[in-house]
Amino acid sequence: MEGETALMMYGKASPLRSHFGKILGLFILVLVISTTVFVKNYYFNSNSLKKPNKPPSSANATLNNNRSESLDQLNPTRTSAGPIKVVYELPEKQPVVYITIDDGWYPNEEVIKLMQQYHLPITTFLIEQAAQKHPDFWLKFIKAGGHIEDHTVNHPYLTHLSPTDQKNQISQPIDYLSQFGSPPNELRPPYGDFNSEVGQAAHDSGIKYIVMWDAEMENSRFTTRSGLGLKAGDIILLHWVPGLDQELMKLLNIIQKQNLGIADLTQALTGEPLTISWIKAPIPIPKPIPTTSTETSTTTSGNPKTPGTAGTPRTSNTSGTSNTPGASNTPGTSNTSGTSNTPGASNTPGTSNTSGTSNTSGTSNTPGASNTPENPDTWGA
Repeated sequence: MEGETALMMYGKASPLRSHFGKILGLFILVLVISTTVFVKNYYFNSNSLKKPNKPPSSANATLNNNRSESLDQLNPTRTSAGPIKVVYELPEKQPVVYITIDDGWYPNEEVIKLMQQYHLPITTFLIEQAAQKHPDFWLKFIKAGGHIEDHTVNHPYLTHLSPTDQKNQISQPIDYLSQFGSPPNELRPPYGDFNSEVGQAAHDSGIKYIVMWDAEMENSRFTTRSGLGLKAGDIILLHWVPGLDQELMKLLNIIQKQNLGIADLTQALTGEPLTISWIKAPIPIPKPIPTTSTETSTTTSGNPKTPGTAGTPRTSNTSGTSNTPGASNTPGTSNTSGTSNTPGASNTPGTSNTSGTSNTSGTSNTPGASNTPENPDTWGA
């Protein structure tokens, strides 16, 4: 009898061991669930924790594409940056939208003409280094009804800088850009990259608003953050890139079709009565002038400091012909052996009279074709 009792005790798990097993199993379950949530949030870029990609070399790397901001960089849950209010769109109090253009490396005279013709109140967020290239153009922009606001000195990822460098990037352009009009008090952080420290630096520099966007016009394609189409209150993003005038006209036609007006962003932020521009009829968009070659140059998009590149499509004189007006265009032959056909110059055999320049550098002299030099700082492209 005593042996049977001992057998039962040793053949059955003790209560303490049973409870320990349950606790261990529950702990393992919690650990698995926590690990799954962590991996999902931090390694699969959930929207609530999404941050801009780190630049390829350093925080001060120059732009390596034409359009440095996009809808993909938005995180609309972040509506404040320390003491600064962050704006993605404005209340739909009136049937209007707001046009903003970033960077400034490729000024465009045709945009000025559109602003003058349709009284467009456009706000540009201007990089100081870009503004320094063509100050006369930005004076014209202001006279045409535009506003110039802050887009830093040279377009770094602000959150990757020290507090001192953040403030310098934000405050230095305010001093320079004030020559064109009122001191800027709106900031668009490059790449949409900001946090509370950036907000504090902006506040200390005199900035009142961080202005983001919720719609964009890119490569003639219009998209919105919601995916539901253009609506009143949208802040629309464009960039100063070659062909901006064409994109702007297409955007104006989209706005006109929705029976919306274009209003002044600064007035809306400060609560002033709005100056509104209405597009009464669709704007005819001229077709690009055809060229004789389909070769296009590789655009080092937006890096204004890369010599020898331009966003303007490049054409070449195929079949070895010279297209100088009045010269012979016999395929495969030059007009005068070793001479330059520059009008008004001396055509002494064997010498070139084009002051050290040549028309065989990948550009076309066909009348009506683009003869823009391959200089990324050339504006009006």
